[in-house]
Amino acid sequence: MKDKIRIYDLNSDLPDLEKKAVALGYFDGVHLGHQKLMEKNIYLSKKYGLTPSVLLFKEDGKRTVKDEDKYLSSLEDKIEILSEIGIKTFCLVNFDKTFMELSPREFIKTVIAEKLNAKAVIVGSDYRFGYKAKGTTDTLREYENIYSYKAEIIDFELEDDNSKISSKHIRELVKEGEISKANKYLGRYYKIRGEVVHGKHRGSTLNFPTANLELNFPYVIPKDGVYLTRILVRDKYYYALTNIGSNPTFETSKDKKIESYIYDFNQHIYGENISVEFIEFFRPDFKFNSAEELIEQMDKDKAQGLEYIEKHLK
Repeated sequence: MKDKIRIYDLNSDLPDLEKKAVALGYFDGVHLGHQKLMEKNIYLSKKYGLTPSVLLFKEDGKRTVKDEDKYLSSLEDKIEILSEIGIKTFCLVNFDKTFMELSPREFIKTVIAEKLNAKAVIVGSDYRFGYKAKGTTDTLREYENIYSYKAEIIDFELEDDNSKISSKHIRELVKEGEISKANKYLGRYYKIRGEVVHGKHRGSTLNFPTANLELNFPYVIPKDGVYLTRILVRDKYYYALTNIGSNPTFETSKDKKIESYIYDFNQHIYGENISVEFIEFFRPDFKFNSAEELIEQMDKDKAQGLEYIEKHLK
């Protein structure tokens, strides 16, 4: 997909002459509300002969932007998801002191008009920008004629309780293990990425070999327990059982581990990058009295997973 997209670095490249429809926001998780905004972007781009684009912050600024330490999606994830939707140009900027201190009008003038050459600007109804977030959607509309763009304000989709879909709420759902609901609002399975590393190889001795994941980004991690997942290894998907927890049956350490038993898989993949997509929560992480009790439960988990796959995923 990346051969069909274009990356534009606002901090090093000259102002871009390409006329764009630009979506503005943080877009953590690229949930259904964000997707609605992107659909409007693509519609306007086709209508007015513009390039569907998005402004994203470079990875270094992520902790500063949202006062969060865990996220639903990395910059790589966002580009992958948005390019599949149809976004063509990705405009990247540092969230540094210079950027943070731009007044709302300076942001519109230097970033939207001069750097991006945006002719349409698409934002959510609660979008804020500029120094101390003083800029609002009203500010965007105020300067439309002066800087030759059209502002489009989008109301996000509603959740089941009629509250607006938000990345913050989805992060909480993931933390609570409410994976089905999180997936519903994301419009896809929640995904994390990382590298397969060596563990203690205890799974192999129990006849349940696992791939141990070391994250490559500070993702929000679901609560401890066993999940049915889908794993992408070497461009092929496999179903798996993923355990998140500290192995309380054998360990006293509280260090959290992410281990996946992959169905119908026996390849060595140490050092390789994989993704894990969460489908359904099965059970909490228990401490068992013996290895035999644990194996008995793992056999039940395996059977439950196969039954779920057969019933819901085929």
